[in-house]
Amino acid sequence: MAEVRRRIYVTSPGYDDIGRVLKSMGVGYQSFSGSYDCSLLFVNCGTPDAVDPRKLAEFVDAGGCLYASDLAGDLLGIAFPELFVFAGRGGRTGEIDALVVDRELREISGRMIRIRFDMGSWKVLRHCQGHAIIRSANPGEYADLPIMVSVRCGRGTIFYTCFHNRSQQSVEEQRILQLLVLKQIGLTEGSSVEQVGRSLGVQVNEFRRDFRS
Repeated sequence: MAEVRRRIYVTSPGYDDIGRVLKSMGVGYQSFSGSYDCSLLFVNCGTPDAVDPRKLAEFVDAGGCLYASDLAGDLLGIAFPELFVFAGRGGRTGEIDALVVDRELREISGRMIRIRFDMGSWKVLRHCQGHAIIRSANPGEYADLPIMVSVRCGRGTIFYTCFHNRSQQSVEEQRILQLLVLKQIGLTEGSSVEQVGRSLGVQVNEFRRDFRS
């Protein structure tokens, strides 16, 4: 699986910087410059870059893989109005116990993880026309809400996370985002998380130890 097969664009950092996660894994990428001729596009929460909703929808429909986080949900609501239902920016700071629903990720992470929301007013996702990867296990207002999801659209896939990458992350949060990157690359290349990890020299067994420590 050659690295040249992957063309990854990443928007400029905003409230998070997914490029930092990619660098930590040795995944090469280019800065987004308005072109959509890539296999994966990562849109940071609060990016200052202009991302065209129509072109974004065309990119995914044609088979592209999109990652977006938190406030980039506003963009998803415009580009894919029938796929996502948000309850606005009502999320509060604090920690949420989360159930890992996706079987491939759960085999590595275990059943439960903890997610910390370091900023208020995060986008609360009520429903999507897809599958939850992680759901809130907290009682009350966030009970059973999706925290990380994947949604098929045309020939492509959209991944969305309510939380975002930040400078002070727990090991669990860093690892779950790295696993999501592996899953996205695997989706575009027809490979498993384990296979993509090996191609990048990423030791997935270390992830297992970190989640269980």
